Amino acid sequence: MINNLIIGAGQLGSRHLQGMLKYNHISQKIYVIDPSLDALNISKSRAGEIEHNHKIFFQTEWNNLPHSFDVVIVATNADKRENVVKQLLNSYNVNYLILEKVLFTELMAYQRVSKLLKFKSVKTWVNHPRRMLKSYIDLKTLIGENFIGSFGVTGGDWGLGCNGLHFIDFFEYISGSKVEIIDADWIDLELLKSKRKGFVEFTGTIKGRLANGSFFHITSLKGEPSAGTITIFNSDHRFIIQESISPSIFHLKKSEAFCHKIIPFNIEFQSSLTTRLLEDLFNTNNCNLTVFEEAKHTHELFLGALLKPYNIMQKNVNHILPIT
Repeated sequence: MINNLIIGAGQLGSRHLQGMLKYNHISQKIYVIDPSLDALNISKSRAGEIEHNHKIFFQTEWNNLPHSFDVVIVATNADKRENVVKQLLNSYNVNYLILEKVLFTELMAYQRVSKLLKFKSVKTWVNHPRRMLKSYIDLKTLIGENFIGSFGVTGGDWGLGCNGLHFIDFFEYISGSKVEIIDADWIDLELLKSKRKGFVEFTGTIKGRLANGSFFHITSLKGEPSAGTITIFNSDHRFIIQESISPSIFHLKKSEAFCHKIIPFNIEFQSSLTTRLLEDLFNTNNCNLTVFEEAKHTHELFLGALLKPYNIMQKNVNHILPIT
């Protein structure tokens, strides 16, 4: 029997729990910790939707836990994550650690946590799940290695601060190249309230460049919320992707006079991806998610870029950006 732990039992944590419960190759003891009884009740309810033979322990405190865990998923808000990781690694042995994004709200936290992870020799990934989607794995195969071009996403008020990193990571994955520059000069100088209390959101455009010469832009328009459309262009290929509404990938090729073909896009939810994640970790000692050190680099650039307009709006010098 293996011991797994989920820290943070709310909307996302409860979906991770469902995914763990679907993993039936090994019996599990799953511990779920959250100081909020409401969050724990969400996880309890969603656990009840899955048939399983595992043992689940719901707790508000770090009491009576085993000394070692196989897989730990930290699904807290970003402002709590550094302290949670420190408490976890200074008190327990962990084989595999999965962290949600945005990793941390303070720039200096990235170096502190990186140092701790290296000292404890814990294999750690960041949950940018587009790398696990079968439709995108197939798309990357179709595109080939080192795709150089232009990447974009445009939608209406879709949570640029919260979700922008997912798209930048996706562009890195598809291109096979790391981000070099992120520029937030085109962010609207008007802060929005996030859906999560105590956090903020942005509209406007973030742009940047990848190491292989590719460019990207990410735009969240003011006004009514609307799903983003992803574009991937180079001189020979055009891909236009709708993920949530009429999910499809439109492929236009220069060699075919840019007549479009439709490639089905299959939606995969976190409750299924987490099951595959456990399969990969236990079968291969690895997974398709972004390793921590690679994600750290991108997160630091992203936070650093958004801190500039945030500080202009706050008329202050802050090193903490309240996004999650």
